[in-house]
Parts: sequence; structure tokens; C-alpha cells
Amino acid sequence: MSEIKAINEEQEIINGKQETMNEALGNGIEKFKDYPLDHQIKRALSALGFTRPLEVQSITMPLILQGQDLIVKAQTGSGKTAAFAIPICEKIDVELERPQALILAPTRELAVQVKEDIVDIGKYKGLKFCALYGKQPMEIQRKELKQNPHVIVATPGRMMDHILNKNVKLSDIKYLVIDEADEMLIMGFKAQLEAIIKKLPLDRVTLLFSATVPEEVHTLSQMYMINPQYIEVESDVPNIEKIEQIYYAVDGLKKVDFMKKMIKHERPEKTIIFCNTQEQVDNLFEIMRKWDRSTCAVHGGMAQSLRMEKMRAFKKGEYKTLIATDLAARGLHVRGITHVINYGVPFDHENYVHRIGRTGRVDEHGIAITLVIPSEMERFNALEAFLGYKIPCKGGHVQKKPKISSEKKNAKNRYKASPQKSIEVRIQINAGVGNSNLKRSDILSAIKSMNGIVSEDIGKIDMKEKITSIGILNGKERLVIKGFESKKMRGKLYRAKRG
Repeated sequence: MSEIKAINEEQEIINGKQETMNEALGNGIEKFKDYPLDHQIKRALSALGFTRPLEVQSITMPLILQGQDLIVKAQTGSGKTAAFAIPICEKIDVELERPQALILAPTRELAVQVKEDIVDIGKYKGLKFCALYGKQPMEIQRKELKQNPHVIVATPGRMMDHILNKNVKLSDIKYLVIDEADEMLIMGFKAQLEAIIKKLPLDRVTLLFSATVPEEVHTLSQMYMINPQYIEVESDVPNIEKIEQIYYAVDGLKKVDFMKKMIKHERPEKTIIFCNTQEQVDNLFEIMRKWDRSTCAVHGGMAQSLRMEKMRAFKKGEYKTLIATDLAARGLHVRGITHVINYGVPFDHENYVHRIGRTGRVDEHGIAITLVIPSEMERFNALEAFLGYKIPCKGGHVQKKPKISSEKKNAKNRYKASPQKSIEVRIQINAGVGNSNLKRSDILSAIKSMNGIVSEDIGKIDMKEKITSIGILNGKERLVIKGFESKKMRGKLYRAKRG
């Protein structure tokens, strides 16, 4: 009887704490220190410099603590990771040494990022965490899983591998988070997501976070969530308004010297310099590190372990400047980036938006600087048209633009007016489900990483026994065919042709 009484008393304490939390949130408490959270979580939030909840956090936290399934539409940089990490860390039973929360992310980089963020919030409470992703030995991860982490962050493919190998215990999972759900479905993880969800207990809280909510996301929620509440969070101050955007018109041969002087003048505290190619990153790094030893570089051609090591060091402040390709533009969340520098005008307009979004995050302000050489002016003007506003020029010198012959100009206009631009063109590669180990996500990622290609340019990917047929839209088929000449997938080149 004494045990039953103790359990009842403990439950009353938990219920009382929950009521206090709901009352606090409902009364508009503005500071984390006034929330009825575990003292060790408050300590972690204070160490991170988190004093006040952001909009997405103040709206979602009480609902997650109440056990409500949620679909949350929120942009990257809105504070959504902490929105689910804080209540999950609060609710996990540290004494129960079994996985209690599973967070799924579409990429290795994002999985590592989310794991590091949630570790920062739950570390003082004594919680254990692990991240599971490809290109890391299964045996290392299997040993981590044997330690029974409270929280698992994983990519769908590697999570499925561990489930099939019976390396992971899922019977005590109380929280499932699907982060960047739209990106996950675009990358072809739908079947794996469904297979993983079917292995989880029905009695759980399911949280779906996404920048957009297309029909596929709604379908997923209808199948696997219980009366989910839909929440759409718009930032009080759009990121773009917190970023001062400028450009300098520079001579291509003097670009590096100009950038050195500009950095000396700007005196940035923390900077990312974006380049369009891996070769540019390597060349610029060789020059910059002689001038500034607090510089590091990352791109997709580097070993993953080295890339992640440099990323972690940059986040911790061991380096002030990171030189990177667009690999780092998505999924890299680092507080305190004061400047983003585009060493060249990006080929993809959307990449520009993702690049500059690394600064001006949450409650910070930032500066985005683009260096434009004469041959890039036309592309830069097209970028301004895409953005819908002019970016002010702060100086430099642009040579007169070379005259375009009427023949070339007319040819260009004919290309723009071509009805082919809106027609899907099929191309194919000699690799299918029977003669390669490729997945749709490998092909999709390879095409999306090609210069000048965005998601809207990619149609249906149809994998057959020995060939894969790919639909390409908007007249981009020649770019993709050319891109496959140098784009390796799983370490191998696959030539493409019109199908």
C-alpha cells in the first residue's frame, strides 16, 4: 500500500507541475527562468543565452507537454529545434534507461546539428543521446545503442538499418519528431518513414515540423497522427528584414585583395564565405589561411569526418571564418554569425536566400555581402528580379559590359520563349534497382546539387531493373546531362542521355 501511495503522490506532483506550466504559459510569462521547468534544464538554457521563448516555442511547448500531436509550419531559424527539445527533455524519465524519443531528420548534417542542439539542452539533467546516420560504421553506432540513450536522432535510412539488424529498442518511445518533413518526402524517404513509424508504440506523441506543408505531409499526418493540431508560425520580424544586403562591384583579378580589405574594414565576429565550387573553396582557403589562421573550409569533396569536425569547431568558436560551398547553406544553424559573404553570385537564386539566412537568425541582425565581377552582372540582375528588390552597391568598379551581338541576343530570346521550357524531358542513366546500389534519394540529391538546378526542375524519378528514367523540367535537361559527367553517386560516375 505504501508503494501505491508513493506512486499516487508522485503522480500528483507531476500533474501539479503540468498545471503550473500550463498556467504559466497561459499567463504570458516571458522568461525561461520563470517557467516551471527542471532546474537543470533552466541551467542549460541560461548557459546557452536563452532568456525568452520565441513565438514557436511559446505556442508549441504547452501543447507538447499536454501530449498533443502537432503539425508545425515554421521556417528554419525560427527556434523550432528548441521548441520540441525543451519539452522532450523535460518529460523524459532519466531513471528509465531506454530510448524514449526518436527524432528523424533528412540529412546527416541536420541529424548531427539537432543532436548537438538537444544535447546542449538536456546535458545537465543526465540524459544520454546518440545520432545515427550513414557513412559511419554500424558497429560504432550499435555500441552507442547498447548504452540505451534516452534520445535517438537519426536519418531514416540508417534508422531502418538498425531496426532490421535488431540493434535498437523502440518499445518505450513516447515522442516521435519528424523534422523537415517536406524535405524528407522530396528526398524519397516516404516508405522508410512509414516502416519506422509502424515499429513504434501507438501510445506516443507525434510532432511534425516542416517549412512547407504539401499534400504528402497532410497524407502522412492523417495516417499516423491522432487529431493533430495545425500551427503556422510566422516570424515577428522576417529574416530578410534583419539582414543588411549589399554588393561590391569588383575586378575579377583583384577579388581576393578586395575581400581582404573589406573584411579588415567590416571586422566581422563570425563569417561564412560561400563559393560556387569546391575548387574555389580550396583555392581561397589556401590564400586565406596564410592571412588569417582562424579560417577553416568545408565542401562535399572532403571526408565526412573531417567536414563534421571542422563544422563543430566553427560552431564552438575555434574558427572565426568558414569557407564553404552550398553544402553548408542548408541545415547549418550557428548563433552569432555576423556576416555572410558571397565570393561569387550563386547560380541558383534560392541558394542565395539560404546562404544569407545563416545570419540574421532568431533575434540577431546580420550583413550579407556579395562580390560581383563584370561577367556576373547579368546573373546578379536576374537575382534581384527574383528577389523583387534592388540590392544597393557600396562601391568597387565594374568594367563596361561587353556588347551582345544581335544574333546572340535574338538566340537567347528565342530560348527564353521556347515552349520546351515548360515541358518535361526524360533523361536516363544506365543504373537501376538490379544493377546498382543507388536509391532515388541518391539521384535526387545529386541533381539538386548541380549548379542551376532547383527542386522545381526535377520531375518523376522512375527506377527500373537496369535503367533509371528522370523527368527534367524548365529546359534544364542539358544542364543535368552535363552535370552527370562529373557528379559521382556512391563513388561512381553514371553518364546521362536523353531517354
